[in-house]
Amino acid sequence: MLKGNDQKIYFDGELLATLTKAEAKINLDYEEVELCGQYGTEYEYTGYTIEGTITRKKTDSMVLKKVHTAIINGDMPEFVITGVNLKSSDGRNESVTVQNAKITEVALLNAEAKTVIEEEIPFNASKFQVTSFA
Repeated sequence: MLKGNDQKIYFDGELLATLTKAEAKINLDYEEVELCGQYGTEYEYTGYTIEGTITRKKTDSMVLKKVHTAIINGDMPEFVITGVNLKSSDGRNESVTVQNAKITEVALLNAEAKTVIEEEIPFNASKFQVTSFA
């Protein structure tokens, strides 16, 4: 079995050491096709979108630093997010890279008494590559 404890996420090559959760998913887009002589609806694949969220214990202003100037001047940077899940018992791993990722939301303030601050980093992207399958 693959376990979350074995997952490592790299954000633009930088290991997110305080990662608590990560998800990236592909949403498949279809167009409905209505044909004469059929009562059922056919579906034609038209493309995909990629979106996800990384959650980490906040130790610095990494995200805000990366997008602060871009938010003001309108030139949003693209990032590469790589997830590697190494199955330690047999050495197999699953590795996925999400390319052209853009952060879609940045928390300016996030505080709650008697808690360690968590930071969510939602993103969308246009490309992905699976480099190894478990």
